Amino acid sequence: MPQGFKYVYNDYGKDPTRITEQLMTDGEAGFANQAIKIVGGRITKAEPTDPIAGFLTANIEAGKDKPAEYILAREGDWYDAAYTGTADAGFVSGATEVALDADGLSADAAAIVGGPLAVFEVNTERKTARVKVKNRQFS
Repeated sequence: MPQGFKYVYNDYGKDPTRITEQLMTDGEAGFANQAIKIVGGRITKAEPTDPIAGFLTANIEAGKDKPAEYILAREGDWYDAAYTGTADAGFVSGATEVALDADGLSADAAAIVGGPLAVFEVNTERKTARVKVKNRQFS
């Protein structure tokens, strides 16, 4: 399983913003560094082209009213993440609409239309990319 999105730094020198007041959607598990969105006031996994609210900080077991913490996706934040799929020719520095993989833990290098991620650099040897969240739920 990919390691998810790892916060690297912020262009403006700001520390990550942690949100601790929201609950996971009942019956849904979550994984550390997984992209999430907020629906009906609850945290749920972000789908491939959804705007991203942030990234979970720890694994969450499925259950009822499970508290969760996430790092808010903000302007200026950079993340390192694995990528999956056979890289499209457009999966290069400057790509601006890269989709999430269905697991919410990596970028989908084969889907570069309508996604929330912008790519700064690609490391083909390690199959990782440095990205920004271009389409944020709370922007």
